[in-house]
Amino acid sequence: MDNERIGEVRRWLLRERPDIKEIGLDTDLIDDRVLDSVTFINFVYFMQELTGRRIPLASGTAVNSLRTLRRIQTNFLEGANNETIKVGV
Repeated sequence: MDNERIGEVRRWLLRERPDIKEIGLDTDLIDDRVLDSVTFINFVYFMQELTGRRIPLASGTAVNSLRTLRRIQTNFLEGANNETIKVGV
């Protein structure tokens, strides 16, 4: 795992939610209310900047791929080399 990049994602989330002290790899960012609707959109922009790639939100697949740090690591930070990240493929 790329600990530096997933650490950067974790730090971004914790800055947005200073009331939360820790986010585990399998914490559900939506169900556990780490991300609300506005923060989620900002988070997608952050992820696009971090990866340098567009994240399509037209399907629920992208949302599910952003639910946990582990899924983010697998779907967005490990070996993605396309301009548009293809999620759930």
